[in-house]
Amino acid sequence: MSETVTARAGQVLGQAMAFQPAKLVLAGTELGLFAALAAGPLPEERLREKLGLHPRGCDHFLAALAELGFLERTPQGAWANSAVSGRLLVPGDPASLSGFLHLADRVMYPAWERLAEGLRTGAPQAATYSGDDMFDQLYESEEKKDGLVRMAEDASRPLIPALTEVFDWASYESVLELGGCRGNVLAGVVAAHPHLRAEVFDLPQLEADFTAHVASLGMSGRLGFRGGDFFAGPLPEADVLMLGHALVDWNDDQRARLVANAFAGVRPGGAFLVWDPVIVPEDESYLRNLLRSLNLQLMTPHGKGYTLAQCTGWMLDAGFARVEHHALGHDVTLVVAHKPG
Repeated sequence: MSETVTARAGQVLGQAMAFQPAKLVLAGTELGLFAALAAGPLPEERLREKLGLHPRGCDHFLAALAELGFLERTPQGAWANSAVSGRLLVPGDPASLSGFLHLADRVMYPAWERLAEGLRTGAPQAATYSGDDMFDQLYESEEKKDGLVRMAEDASRPLIPALTEVFDWASYESVLELGGCRGNVLAGVVAAHPHLRAEVFDLPQLEADFTAHVASLGMSGRLGFRGGDFFAGPLPEADVLMLGHALVDWNDDQRARLVANAFAGVRPGGAFLVWDPVIVPEDESYLRNLLRSLNLQLMTPHGKGYTLAQCTGWMLDAGFARVEHHALGHDVTLVVAHKPG
C-alpha cells in the first residue's frame, strides 16, 4: 500500500500544482506574447524588447510554453506561435479565446485563490461587484462590460455551428434570444436560417453595443433588440425562445421562475432552448462541469451548475410536454422543451 501511495506522489503534486502551467498560458496572454508573434517568428532578444521582459527567466518561460505546445522554435532559433496558439490565443481571430482568458486571469484566478472561503460562507469571491445586482453593476463600467461581453462571446462562438444544425429551425418562423447580449449567437443562427425573424431580449444598457456589433456583422435590419428584465413581467412572444450560458447564473427558484416565464412566451407548438455546461454523471465532461459549477459559485451571487434531470424537471413543471437534449460539444448540452400545440 505504501509503495502505491508513494508512486502516486507525482500525480498528486501535478494536480495540486496545476496552477503553474495554467499561469504560463495566462501570463503569455496578459503580456501580449501570442499577439506579438502573430506576424511571424521573433528571436528571444527581440521579444524581450517588444514585451518589456527581463532576461532572467524569459528563456525558460518560452521553453515551458513550447513544451506545453503553445510555442515552437524555428531552425534559426527564433520563437513562433504553434498552430493552436496562432488561432486560439491571438486577439482578433474569429476563433480566439483571448478575451475569455484575459477576464479569467483578471477575475476568475483571484477568486479561485479564495475557494476555501467561498466554501465556508457560500458567498461569491469575485472582486468586480458587490451585492446581488451583478449584471447592473458590471454594465455600469465600460471596461467590465466589455470584458464580460468578450468572455461570453468567446465561450459561445464555438457552439454556433452545432446550434444551427441540431435543431429543426425550418419548422419555425421567429426566435427570441433571452440574454443575447450583442446578438453574436443569434446572428449566426439567422445567417444559417435567413427565414427567421429574430430579436435579442436583454438589459437596456446593451442596446448600443448590440446595434454597433450587428452592423459590423452586416446584419442590420435582420436582428432586433428589446430591452428588459426576463424576471420582470411577461416576455415577448416568439415561436422559439432560447437562453444560452445563463440558466447557470441563478438559483433553483429563479430558474424555475425563468422557465415558467419562457413557457408563457413560447407560442403554442413552439420550443424553448437552453444550453449550458450541464452536469451529466458518468459523462466524460462530468469533472470539468463540476469545476465550472464551483466557478459559478465563486463568480456569481446565485449561480451553480445543475443536472440534466433538474433541468428536465423545471421544463415539465412549467408545462412543456416533451424534453430532449443534444450535445453541442465543448462540454455543453442543449436542452429542448416543446410546448403543446
